[in-house]
Amino acid sequence: MAAARGRRDNEVELWRQLVVLTNRIGNTLDRRLQRGHGVGVAEYTALTVMRDAEKTGGVRMQDLADAVGLSQPTVSRLVTRLENGGLATRSISDEGRRVMYARITPQGKAVVAEAAGTFQKEITTALDVAAFDERTAALVARLRHDPGAAAGE
Repeated sequence: MAAARGRRDNEVELWRQLVVLTNRIGNTLDRRLQRGHGVGVAEYTALTVMRDAEKTGGVRMQDLADAVGLSQPTVSRLVTRLENGGLATRSISDEGRRVMYARITPQGKAVVAEAAGTFQKEITTALDVAAFDERTAALVARLRHDPGAAAGE
C-alpha cells in the first residue's frame, strides 16, 4: 500500500514538473518565434506537421488537431490565421465534403526552415536551464535519458 502511494506521489510530482516545464518552454518559444519569425509555437508546430504530410497531399484537420494537441475548432482558427498570412491553404477532400485538408505553402515552408534553428536553440537552452531547477530537474533527466546510449546502441 505504501509503495503504491509513493508511486502516485511521484507521478503527481512529475505531473507538476511537466506543467511548469511545458509552460515555461512554451512561453519562451512563443515570444522568440513571434518576435523572430511572426508565428507562435502552435502555428510553428502546425506548419511542421503540414510540411511532414506534404508528400501525402496535406493533413486532415482532425489529424492536425491531434498532432498539435488542440481542439478541432481551435486548429480551424489557427489554420485560418496561417491562410491569412499566406503560410497554409485549406481544401475540401475528394473523399467527402466533410473532410478538410490543410497544406503548407512555399512561404510556410520558408518560415519553418527559417524558424527551425530558433526553435531548436530555445528548446535546448530551456532544458539546460530547467535541468538545474529543483522543480523540473527530475523530469528533464527523464526526458534526456537515452537507454540505448547506455547500452552502446
